[in-house]
Amino acid sequence: MQKSMMLLGTALASSIAGFATPIFAQETTASDQGGLQDIVVTARKREESLQSTPIAVTALGEEAITRAQIVNVADVQRTAPSLVISTGSPGAATFAYIAIRGQGNLQPILANDPAVATYIDGVYISRPSQGMTDLNDLQRLEVLRGPQGTLFGRNTTGGALNILSNDPVDRLEATLQVEGGNHGYKRANAIVNVPLASNLYARVTYNLTDKNGFSNNAPTGRNILNQRSDFIRGKLKYEGEGFDIVLSADYNKIKGHEQLIHMAAYNPAVFGGPLAGFLGQVTPFVHDKSDWYTTYGAGPSVPGAPEYALQPDSVKQMYTQDPFDTLKAGGASATINIDAGAVAIKSITAFRYSKNYGLVDTDAVPAPILATFSGSRSKAWSQELQGSGDITDRLSYIAGGYISRESGYELSRSQVFGGLIRDSNADAENITKGLYAQAYYKFSDTLRATGGFRYTWDTRNTVLHNMQILGIPANMPVAGTLSGVNCNLDFPDSPPTATQCNQTQKAKFHYPAWTAGLDWQASDDVFVYAVTRGAAKAGGWNLRAGPAAPAFAPEKVKDVEGGIKATFLDNRLRTNLALFHTWKSDVQAIVNAVGPAGVTQYLQNNGNARIWGAELEITAVPWKGMEITASGNLSDGKYEKGTFTETQVINGVTGATPAGCAQGANATQILCTVDLSNLPLIQLPKRQFNISATQTFILSTGELSVNASYAYVSGQQFFASRAADAQSDAVKAQYAAENELGRIPGYGLINGRISYKVENPNVEISIFARNLANKKYLTRRFSDLYRSLGIATEFSGESRTYGLGMTWRFGQN
Repeated sequence: MQKSMMLLGTALASSIAGFATPIFAQETTASDQGGLQDIVVTARKREESLQSTPIAVTALGEEAITRAQIVNVADVQRTAPSLVISTGSPGAATFAYIAIRGQGNLQPILANDPAVATYIDGVYISRPSQGMTDLNDLQRLEVLRGPQGTLFGRNTTGGALNILSNDPVDRLEATLQVEGGNHGYKRANAIVNVPLASNLYARVTYNLTDKNGFSNNAPTGRNILNQRSDFIRGKLKYEGEGFDIVLSADYNKIKGHEQLIHMAAYNPAVFGGPLAGFLGQVTPFVHDKSDWYTTYGAGPSVPGAPEYALQPDSVKQMYTQDPFDTLKAGGASATINIDAGAVAIKSITAFRYSKNYGLVDTDAVPAPILATFSGSRSKAWSQELQGSGDITDRLSYIAGGYISRESGYELSRSQVFGGLIRDSNADAENITKGLYAQAYYKFSDTLRATGGFRYTWDTRNTVLHNMQILGIPANMPVAGTLSGVNCNLDFPDSPPTATQCNQTQKAKFHYPAWTAGLDWQASDDVFVYAVTRGAAKAGGWNLRAGPAAPAFAPEKVKDVEGGIKATFLDNRLRTNLALFHTWKSDVQAIVNAVGPAGVTQYLQNNGNARIWGAELEITAVPWKGMEITASGNLSDGKYEKGTFTETQVINGVTGATPAGCAQGANATQILCTVDLSNLPLIQLPKRQFNISATQTFILSTGELSVNASYAYVSGQQFFASRAADAQSDAVKAQYAAENELGRIPGYGLINGRISYKVENPNVEISIFARNLANKKYLTRRFSDLYRSLGIATEFSGESRTYGLGMTWRFGQN
């Protein structure tokens, strides 16, 4: 760590040295000299240069997206500091768990918002299940780091991915791209842009991605991660006198087999007595590097319980179903820009829809330990209206309002140890209203202040329908529930009937967000800023936790950030440095449990945390034709002492009660309060590093481009706990083992691309490789070794993929 801090200090000194760099007059443009191009971003809802935007933001244009081989959101991790994107879920394979600066969400239930928002053309995408949808025909992709509470439609605490697709233009254009590679990988992308009439243009893009998968399920003989994705988007743009309208609609369907999940370890003590027969179906199938890409899960099994005969055929079929995943997502929007003279008005009206469903053999071995069916459906309407303009020569503003209503359902069904399928499901309604305003004041031509405020009102309504056994009447007598009947609720709205099992829950939250900052254009080449922000992530209800799960409160975040953006060496070197410190209170943390409703996860507010770090982005053109981009960060964080605790029950204790513990229900039981503030934060790697180098050769017949990139992320924790001091050494060893199995090791990936392009016809031929070194790495872990199920599982990342591609363009500049 000391060496890393020395390297960071060197980078900081290099950025500060920009203050002393002489300013030379430039007689030609940067592009004429082979220098760096200016990048325009809309991170603050207005077009401005990246180098004079007073927040930490990474921006990728079309060419950079192609070089980085960004096909879906998960690929963006390789391009920006402090950004990690995990995959692997108990349901559909399309979930993307995005975290920025240690702020994420691993519990993507319908009544819980992500900490990092995703926007496509200004429209908020609320469900992480759509995170792995295809990214096609993009103008720009921006990664905003830190709270985004005062400008974007939905208030978020960790940051935002701002994805901008290409609008229709006033000329005939067409693009056709095809790729093929190993593992049966195929991709075809077609784009057509057509002028329809005066000032009216249309653009359509279609993308097909199909792959056979690079691994297999030994018991079923099926390929794993074979997946087909069909994506289509159409846009219509009309440019009138002083206004323009863009209508957009898209649809994505993804269907595939199971995810690549493995048994990482198991607890032999769990598999005794009636479960002793499972050991032969567990021990030989623990994951190791000799069969890294093989899984052994056989899916659910037919139970011997008498209630099985009472279930309808549609439920009986679930016990013999092979793992699968599917997603259907789409939406439509209308964006209107009006130039009303003194004020510019913008309206974004949108509808989004998603439906996902999947089955995962969560134990990944032939023994029927745990199989999970998970799914949700969401329909969301939103309206944002904003106005912006100049009040005086020095004072400008942007202000607006946002309202959205999302409704749908969430289900989580589990079969534990070959028993009957249990059912947790709920209907949910999320209503959000917000008003915001932000102002910019110029003290001088080089010194500027920013201040913004937002207030948000959230309503979270849910109706639980949890059943102990799926497919039998809600009022049928069932052992093991609180009420003695199949309807498994604490406080049902009315006595359960054969078809009614409802518990209504309502909650309302309201909270502010703010931003305040100063920025200074110290010279033509050096920009300095400091900003503080506050935001909150909405509270909500646990939908999968079974009966007795209370609402969780909003998670509140505030931060300070300072940065230096400098360009020097005759516009051939650009360094952007950001330092930040974040305070989180009422952290929304995941609890894993097995209860009457089956295996489940739920959220609760656990303590206060602090996160701090440094981020550095470098772009360099050391010689003509060469461009190097690099980024990295050092981050750390911890809970504030005494704010995060849990109570552990210890039995079989004799003698005096230890300090920090109290007498339990009997003479040999004690209850001990454990301070968990020293635990690592979830999804917060301490180091990341990305570097990409592209050399372009101008030949007499065309243009040859060679790109190589490396992306490294250090270890990440997905589960952490601590044993009480009064626990035995054996129990403490169990906690240590479970923590280790809740962590994925760090890994680095090498990608490469070589392309050759000619102008007439406009054709590009390419060779590409992803994970060139065939690194075996993990994307997520689930550790439950000693608390309930007695297993730990893990998800593997993709193996080496390589192939050929061709792109033909017509009518483009």
